[in-house]
Amino acid sequence: MSVSTIAIKQLEEKHLAAAQILSTAVKWPHRRQEWKFALSLGRGLAAMDGDSLVGTTIWYPFGRQYARFGMVVVSPSIQRRGIGRLLMESALRDAGDRTILLNASEEGRRLYEKLGFKPIGAVRQHETANAVPASAPPPEGARFRSVEEIDLDAVIALDEQAAGFRRSGMLRALKEISKGLILEQGGEIAAWSFFRRFGHGYVIGPVGARDEMAAQAVIARWIADNRSEFQRIDVPLPSGLSPWLEGQGLARAGEVVTMALGEAPALLATGPRLFALANQGFG
Repeated sequence: MSVSTIAIKQLEEKHLAAAQILSTAVKWPHRRQEWKFALSLGRGLAAMDGDSLVGTTIWYPFGRQYARFGMVVVSPSIQRRGIGRLLMESALRDAGDRTILLNASEEGRRLYEKLGFKPIGAVRQHETANAVPASAPPPEGARFRSVEEIDLDAVIALDEQAAGFRRSGMLRALKEISKGLILEQGGEIAAWSFFRRFGHGYVIGPVGARDEMAAQAVIARWIADNRSEFQRIDVPLPSGLSPWLEGQGLARAGEVVTMALGEAPALLATGPRLFALANQGFG
């Protein structure tokens, strides 16, 4: 098979069964439901060899300035033949002059560097099937409560400070399929988090907080309340949470490099931070 026979088309829901087979072949845990949700948030591209799906990517616009790329999968039997590059170049044309962020495996990193991406950080995956959480009590005077519809505007505003750009559509969509937990102190939101079905079990994220103690408190609550379930969390290394998570029984399971094409969003030196991603693809 030659790359000249590949057509890049729009990824549609009718392709998702085949897309899930592709992701399983590269040992991703994504169920068809995760593919459907990911596609609902972004704009997908399909690499087609005749009627056969052989590669995918989805890019996620966040306003006119930023986008994230994810779900880059090529059939293992035809990797290193230029299909990944073809998909990326098509997605870059679609995204225009936005700054692009992505999380890259070591295998993918070489391609992204050739396209001009630069490393700006890393994300570490932790997971477990039988966590034994240590105590991480909330700060004095704080309380846990569910994320309600009335909280979303405040959560979106805090998340914008933490992420460096507005992610309102993603957060509202996550609210529909997730449980949400807020740590409130002094009448203000100290931390916010979501917990949803994903892959082999559940994923904790995104998690945002004003400090590490507040982030640990909401994460520990999720772990403790679901200790018999398989749980996963993806944390940016600057969060400092990785050693603490190992102490909670969530072992390291992998690491990806965060890369940017263009100027990465400027984050405030003080204020809320992101302590866990919703997903390595859409952030």
